[in-house]
Amino acid sequence: MSTSRLKSTLRIAGTGAALVGALAIGAGPAQAATAVVAWTHGKVHAGPALGERVVSHVNNGYSYTGLCWLEGDLVNDKGISNRNWVRLQLNSGGIGYVSAVYLKGNDKGNVPNHC
Repeated sequence: MSTSRLKSTLRIAGTGAALVGALAIGAGPAQAATAVVAWTHGKVHAGPALGERVVSHVNNGYSYTGLCWLEGDLVNDKGISNRNWVRLQLNSGGIGYVSAVYLKGNDKGNVPNHC
């Protein structure tokens, strides 16, 4: 086997081993955080449902770290209806979910990635 072919084979084998290792430990693709801004006061829940425990709040004009969006309970407030919720990184640690109704931007609070 030629030296260049051997190097190519080792490079590919190393990449495959790295990918297998990442899958074995449960690593997935990283989701980029997005700054989201509340346009009004809203509750942050433990899950994307109105019946979930309230863990925090968002306040008008403040910025928060949005991780991704997903569909949940329909929220009707201030003349807006939406099923999209944004997963937030809480300042106190952990995560919470806020309806996109309370965020500036599009119907997903300008968060591009789905959970």
